[in-house]
Amino acid sequence: MAFPASAPMKLGLQVGAWGAGGIVLLFALESAPMTGLFLPGILLMTGLGSLSATGQLSFGDALLYAALGCLMGDSLGYWIGRAGLHVMLGDSPRFRVHRARARRLVERHGAVAVFLGRFVWFFHPAVPPLAGAAGVRPWQFYLADVPAVLLWVTLYGALGHWATGVALERTIEFLSVVVTVLFLLLAWNLWRRWRRHGRA
Repeated sequence: MAFPASAPMKLGLQVGAWGAGGIVLLFALESAPMTGLFLPGILLMTGLGSLSATGQLSFGDALLYAALGCLMGDSLGYWIGRAGLHVMLGDSPRFRVHRARARRLVERHGAVAVFLGRFVWFFHPAVPPLAGAAGVRPWQFYLADVPAVLLWVTLYGALGHWATGVALERTIEFLSVVVTVLFLLLAWNLWRRWRRHGRA
């Protein structure tokens, strides 16, 4: 069963119009503290994947730009936490809720929480600052974050790419059937008229 691709395609077309820099910036904001809570990363990534299926952007470029942006946003959050500035991010009630969940994840799993947090929608931007504040070392952070980001962009990018490809393929098949039926109806109608005039 194919996933509906219209919404991701619209998102992807808007993102693609900005170019590489715009894509990197968008996903940096999606992963950064605070701003990441208001951007639907999964929809954006599937939208970017759907854009690659239309041929307007290569699949490899889509993954590269998105991954760079995610790593920038995660790095910003991590170093904010290392500097002890993460407490400034707790003024928003919405962020406090997600921060509490992220803190439990970090306390329970340490650096592994960085990997797991990438796949938990909406509160993953709260994980890097808390990982930095908890004393997770840079090499531990990036050892968990880089594979998580690469897997995340590949998974949802491929989903959007596949879903749109199936949708386009089925649309082409449907149009082909319609054109064939119309052609046959036209040919049949012309044949009937020819026979009618022939008898006359």
